[in-house]
Amino acid sequence: MSPDDLAEGVPEAIPEAELAAFAAMKSDPTGIVTFDRFLWQAKMAVRTWLTLLVKGETLAVVCEHVEDLAIVGRSEFCFAQLKTRDRGSWSAAKVCEDGHAVQRLVESYVEAEKAGIASRSRFEAWLEGPPSTDSDTRTFFDDPSAAPESVKKKIRVFGITGKRLADFLGRLAIRYQQPARQSVDDMNIRLMGVIWPGLTVGQLETLYGSLLEMAQAAQSASEPPARLRELLRAGQEVDGRASIWEPIARQALTEASLRRLCPPVPTDTLEDLVARAANGEASLLELKLVRAGASSATVQAALLARADSDISATESRVAGSMTEGEADALEQRLLSMATSITALAQVSGSALARPAEFIFHNLMANPANTSGLDVDGIYGKDHRLVVGHLCGVSDKCRYAWGLS
Repeated sequence: MSPDDLAEGVPEAIPEAELAAFAAMKSDPTGIVTFDRFLWQAKMAVRTWLTLLVKGETLAVVCEHVEDLAIVGRSEFCFAQLKTRDRGSWSAAKVCEDGHAVQRLVESYVEAEKAGIASRSRFEAWLEGPPSTDSDTRTFFDDPSAAPESVKKKIRVFGITGKRLADFLGRLAIRYQQPARQSVDDMNIRLMGVIWPGLTVGQLETLYGSLLEMAQAAQSASEPPARLRELLRAGQEVDGRASIWEPIARQALTEASLRRLCPPVPTDTLEDLVARAANGEASLLELKLVRAGASSATVQAALLARADSDISATESRVAGSMTEGEADALEQRLLSMATSITALAQVSGSALARPAEFIFHNLMANPANTSGLDVDGIYGKDHRLVVGHLCGVSDKCRYAWGLS
């Protein structure tokens, strides 16, 4: 780490020795054995797992390791204890009862001390339902480091006092009002709809079902269903360091496995898409369109237009009625028009989440403008074949459908 990094407060990345210490920490296996009682926890694991695609600050979500969820960030660990409640509110007294959330988190803090990673760890209680309105609860939940003496007295019983207690409270957070069991599915699917605006509700529900199966398998440290293993291919890795994570590999929900199971997202780079295309997942055109919010119907229309355009272009080349120079000139005119349509969408504020939909259908819905680009008559001024030519250009890494 450079002096400039230190000056700017950039956190130090977790060393491999500390990652290995985390993976080898003692963990109560009760949650793994009885995972079928914790479907809500699996759904919360999926919700947390999805953030790996949009925040880029997390390496993995590990189920039933030390805590219900252990979230491995790029520079810190977070141990989360998840609790449901059928009725009533949460009080400081309740979460500090013997055997409840805070005691479990204290035990995790002690294990983190033994592993030498307490200094870069956080401890959180995720509570379904509202907090109580009494003064002690409000103070403790809002800022555990300012816990009143009545709360500290309860926590000291769990075996930490003095500076260790102060350190633990400074690393503790109480996250109440977590998504309820009755609404977490809808909330997760809504989140996925924001990430993949081009997917239908049915497609989102199918994808969500697969992710939930993965989370349940991780809770029980078991293999996921065969159809998902086929999609995963290379298996699960965390940050490319498989050997370090061997003790908990089956419990880890990683960014790598999430990307293998899910469509591209707008933040994926061209290199990401090329790698997926090289693995045979889909053509580069398909991946670019999905990343830019195209629906499955639009993707299919684009693939058919490209195929017909390729056939027509081949016939024209064989007949000698199309030169490379003419094809290149058409490409430049197409790119110029598509770039202008993208700028129009950005200025108007429309279609920003789904630029591919806006661009493709704008070109298709204005046949006179689109066919007018075929000044040399390469495609007989057939606007659909002209759009197909643009799709071929996209498949050669030269057009990104409104995204960089």
